[in-house]
Amino acid sequence: MLAILITRAKDHGQIRGLIPHLVDEGLSILQYADDTILFMEHDLEQAKNMKLILCAFEKLSGLKINFHKSELFCYGEVKDFAEQYSEIFGCDHFQKKLSGWKGKILSYGGRLVLINSVLSSLAMFMMSFFEVPKGIIKKLYFYRSTFFWQGDNHKKKCRLAKWKILCLPKDQGGLSIRNLEIHNTCLLSKWLFRLINEDGVWQNILKKKYLRGKAIGAVKWKLGDSHFWSGLMKVKERFLELSTFNLHEGSQIRFWEDRWFGNYPLKDLYPSLYNITRKRHITVATESSSRGQTSVSKIALVQLDDQSDSIKWNLSKLGLFTVNSMYKHLVNQTALPINKYLWKLKLPLKIKIFVWFLFKGVILTKDNLFKRNWSGDGSCCFCDTNETIQLLFFDCPVARFVWRVFTVTFKATYWTRHWISLQNKAKRSLLKWACRSLETIAMEVFAKHGWPSSRRITFS
Repeated sequence: MLAILITRAKDHGQIRGLIPHLVDEGLSILQYADDTILFMEHDLEQAKNMKLILCAFEKLSGLKINFHKSELFCYGEVKDFAEQYSEIFGCDHFQKKLSGWKGKILSYGGRLVLINSVLSSLAMFMMSFFEVPKGIIKKLYFYRSTFFWQGDNHKKKCRLAKWKILCLPKDQGGLSIRNLEIHNTCLLSKWLFRLINEDGVWQNILKKKYLRGKAIGAVKWKLGDSHFWSGLMKVKERFLELSTFNLHEGSQIRFWEDRWFGNYPLKDLYPSLYNITRKRHITVATESSSRGQTSVSKIALVQLDDQSDSIKWNLSKLGLFTVNSMYKHLVNQTALPINKYLWKLKLPLKIKIFVWFLFKGVILTKDNLFKRNWSGDGSCCFCDTNETIQLLFFDCPVARFVWRVFTVTFKATYWTRHWISLQNKAKRSLLKWACRSLETIAMEVFAKHGWPSSRRITFS
């Protein structure tokens, strides 16, 4: 029904489609399953007509269009009018998704869930097709970071850790917030895998327009290439480093520079031959046609066939590309035992994040506040000793009393008396974090009651 309404509107000149020289009457709508893409020329009046058509479709069909969940893309000079088009169609700007009331009522745990489940996915469609400019990535980082640390844009709060640390996986000391730049690289790499391994209309168009019989590794970006192809060329080298070609006809594989004979390119296996060869970008098919003249005797027996060359993803057992496997590889660092067990605590997420701050040593005790140029009394609100993490959770008379209550209640003979000792326990995995241990319960009590009480007394 929607397609019929749009077609009739085009017949009456109310809207105009794109590329009318390639598509009869111009391209205005594409539909697949429950997804719809609308195309328009830059014209605010046409945009209002399109909105009217969509509203009429709602009334006629009884279906509801979620304009606030829809995405709006403007290209070229039209970007300057994005705000006006957004108002016409009712598509929220990214930062409007971060309503102040949401931040006010959510804890760090709630904000983390919202960022990972919603905010990191808003730009998914754009990142799946195009290389997102670094300026846009920085803006998205700024919005997410501000929402996580402040919640309310009107009240500035301290940021306890660098954003790049928060983007690390949890077992590597972060909070597993999605790194958009790396994720963009992984999403674009999937198109390269499909371009090489699959046959279809869009693959044939790209191969005829850009490859022209060349190996994918030998093609370079040039002025005039589409934004989509430019993004693929930016991530190509990183993708090929993690892939191995399956040899068939050999026309899409570079003899020296691609991985097809073992786990390394021939230029790395035979560097002396590579340095003296004149044809460094030659394909396997061209090199094998010379047979007796090949530079590497072991390759002379390679047999080619008529099938198209394919590529295998080295990070998957089945050789199939997955965005998740590449993302994990690119962000991979050494996992720390303390982080491995921390997130197995049977505690609310906001308490786990508080313990994570504790392990980082960044919670705003008064000694840490002094590092941020805070001026005030540095003594503990319960005693006259300088306030530190060690004092507040272990050495303060109030903290000692709480620990004693726990030992009597749970009939324990020993409890951790030093902050460093507690960290070392977690690192050596001697503390069963998955269980409701004495230290686990104590941390929950301190996080829910002790820490907020000390802050209220200090700053009230």
